[in-house]
Amino acid sequence: MKEKSQSTNKDSARLGVADFLNFVYDSQPEWTLLAVQAPLEQAAAAFADLRKTDRWIHDVPIREAADVDDVDSSLAFAVQIRDNPWTVIVRELFYVTEAGLKEIIQDAKALSAKFKTKAIAFSGEDTSGAMEYDLFESGKLLERAQWEEGGEFYVFKSTLREQPALEEVGQEFADEVFREQGIYVPACYPKSEEEDAWICVEKVSTNAIERADVIGLEGPEAEDEEDEEEEEEE
Repeated sequence: MKEKSQSTNKDSARLGVADFLNFVYDSQPEWTLLAVQAPLEQAAAAFADLRKTDRWIHDVPIREAADVDDVDSSLAFAVQIRDNPWTVIVRELFYVTEAGLKEIIQDAKALSAKFKTKAIAFSGEDTSGAMEYDLFESGKLLERAQWEEGGEFYVFKSTLREQPALEEVGQEFADEVFREQGIYVPACYPKSEEEDAWICVEKVSTNAIERADVIGLEGPEAEDEEDEEEEEEE
C-alpha cells in the first residue's frame, strides 16, 4: 500500500480525507458518509428526518480515542469542523450495507436540494476495494466517480471537468477532491453506554471538531435479528 499523506501541520487549515482514510484502513476499510455545506443543527435535523429516527442526541462529549474501543454501529454521527462551513455526517463505519451505499447518495442529493448548496456522498467497500463519490449542488449531480483502489476509473461523469488522466486512482485522488471543496473528514467514531453517547477522536484529528451529535440508526445486528424473525415467521 502506498504511503498516504496526513494533516500534520496543526497550524494549517485541516482539509481532505487522508486522516480519515488512514484511520479506517487500519481496521475494516468500509464506510458511507456525506458532507453538506450547511450548519450542523440544520444538517443533522434534516438527516434524522430522512432516516426517520427520533433518536438525536445534541452536542455529545468529544473524547480522546482509546487503544481498544468498540464502535457503536447503531449510531450515525454528525460533526462540525472548527472554522469550516461543512457538516460531515458518517452513517456507517467499518461495515457497509446495500441500503447504506444507496441511501447515502440519496441523502446527499436531498440535503443539497433542501439547503440549495453543495453536498457530497463518499463510500468505500472492502471486498471489491471500490470507492465512490457523488457531488451535488442544489440537488443536481455535478460529478460522480467510481474506482478500485490502485486501479482505473469504473465511472467518471462530470459537468465540471474532463476525466483526470490517471493510470492509477487511489486515496490521494479522493483526498484532493475533498481538499478542493474545502472539506475535512476527521478520524473519529461513536460510542455509547445505555442512554449516553459520545465521540472518540484519534490523535491526528485532536481539536478539529467544534461540535458533534449522534443520530440513532439500526446496526447490522438489529438487521440480522429482524431477518431471523422474518425467517422464523415464514
